[in-house]
Amino acid sequence: MTSWSRSKDGQALDNDIRLRVRAEYSEHESALRGGVSSDKQQPLERQFELFSRASSVLRARDLGSIICDIKFSELGNLDAFWADYLSGALLEALKGVFITDSLKRAAGHEGVRLLVSVDQDDYEEGRRLLLESQGRAGYRAGTRS
Repeated sequence: MTSWSRSKDGQALDNDIRLRVRAEYSEHESALRGGVSSDKQQPLERQFELFSRASSVLRARDLGSIICDIKFSELGNLDAFWADYLSGALLEALKGVFITDSLKRAAGHEGVRLLVSVDQDDYEEGRRLLLESQGRAGYRAGTRS
């Protein structure tokens, strides 16, 4: 979800792009195999119990996430951010920040991976509003001369 600020004359002032960063274990299969079982005989009851226990195991293994709202007031910066996201450069840069030695120690022998997401609709809406804003600024500048 993106937040868009506008001035009184409707000009876009800044755009918040929501960046979601989540750390998780690279592999869950062994934890699920060891921690999920059911003694229910009815197939439907068994499935519900297995699902419930698997959900509990996965929640207990949650390493956390963070959501950042990043403000953009210049189109070039927004486009550079989006290009870095698409190329994977943003993910690589964030790994050094989020996958710390203490997180690695907490994970023990299990690997940790980072998931990064930015909504394309947020980017496109922010880009459209910044282009509109630049167009209005250019029009006002052109009418003053």
